[in-house]
Amino acid sequence: MQKSKTTTVIAIMLLILVAFVPMVSAQEETLPDSSSNKQVTIELNQKDGVLIIPTEDKKITDLSTTATTEKPAVAFLSGTIDENNLVVLNGVITLDGKAQKVQLSGEATQVFIGWDVPEGAKPIYSTVGDEKIGFATITRYEGATKKYATHIEVQDESDKFSFHGEFFKDGHGGLVGTMIIDGKECQIGLLGNSISLYENVSPSSSTKSAYIDVPHRSQWELFWDLHGYAAASTACGDTVAAMLEEYYTGTSPDIWDIYLIYGSMGASEAEDYLQDQSINADKRSHTGSLSYVIDCAQYYIDTGRPFYLIEESNSGELHAVVLRGYSDAYDYFVLNDPNTLSGTEQMYWYDSDDPSFNFEENVYENIGGEDSYSNGMVIVV
Repeated sequence: MQKSKTTTVIAIMLLILVAFVPMVSAQEETLPDSSSNKQVTIELNQKDGVLIIPTEDKKITDLSTTATTEKPAVAFLSGTIDENNLVVLNGVITLDGKAQKVQLSGEATQVFIGWDVPEGAKPIYSTVGDEKIGFATITRYEGATKKYATHIEVQDESDKFSFHGEFFKDGHGGLVGTMIIDGKECQIGLLGNSISLYENVSPSSSTKSAYIDVPHRSQWELFWDLHGYAAASTACGDTVAAMLEEYYTGTSPDIWDIYLIYGSMGASEAEDYLQDQSINADKRSHTGSLSYVIDCAQYYIDTGRPFYLIEESNSGELHAVVLRGYSDAYDYFVLNDPNTLSGTEQMYWYDSDDPSFNFEENVYENIGGEDSYSNGMVIVV
């Protein structure tokens, strides 16, 4: 989502709806045991793989405005994953026909992305809410089971390469990331498959918490599904709308179908789209002191309502995320960030706790009218 003067009153979109479903994943640390390591291969040889090089600047801050050139990119990686999901990969990345060896290491995780719903399954409805804001219905289906993707974060020791990847049950997926070439930070997207990585990641143990279990979709699904790197890089709003739709309705929308209609979705378009899906979304201004706004966000989470949040990202662009939980012991919110390449899942409330990224500066002050692009907050009820 690009920052522009046409951006209307942007801020928090709170979907005043549905049930509180507590769940969070955590992993226990144990010492690695090489005897339990499993072999994995990642073949990234589809022709749509791309290396994007800035021609005038040192890095790409906005793909739509930065001058760039594109080169083909493919890769083949193999290695191991241990019982703690630590990954070591070796292989070759070929850029514009020139091959170079790489060694990458990092971690894989199992991520909840929605439900598999049996054909003809009977819907199950529950009503939640309160008198203050109203009541809403959440839909699940008999026999539906959770489905997962494997996320992977790897980089090399010299920090020349840094990748995020995502692979699904059928093996398809890819890696997106950055690499340094002649002092320039370039972007790279690689497409292919890895059934072995999906099958060999260890399930995460689950513990109860104050976080709402919202399916975590990635805007890079558009790239994995061959709809282009440029479209995927601007689809944060569409992906947030898809996550919330799936949470409330129990069905899985195709992000590309949303993007075809709305393009890079803003707050008003998200409101329209969700209403079209029979989700009672309505924008409202919502302003007040910082402590009051934080209290409001906590209240919506406490009543089972994850919501659409517009933040100012570290790069200065406006970006959409789902706010789905909080910790009042450690003063932070929990997010589903659709940009799994560079996004963060945690946002501290105050700039004193995290000066680089926090609710006070990246949401409250930004949308409170300190710049010319937005003022006030927006609630969807």
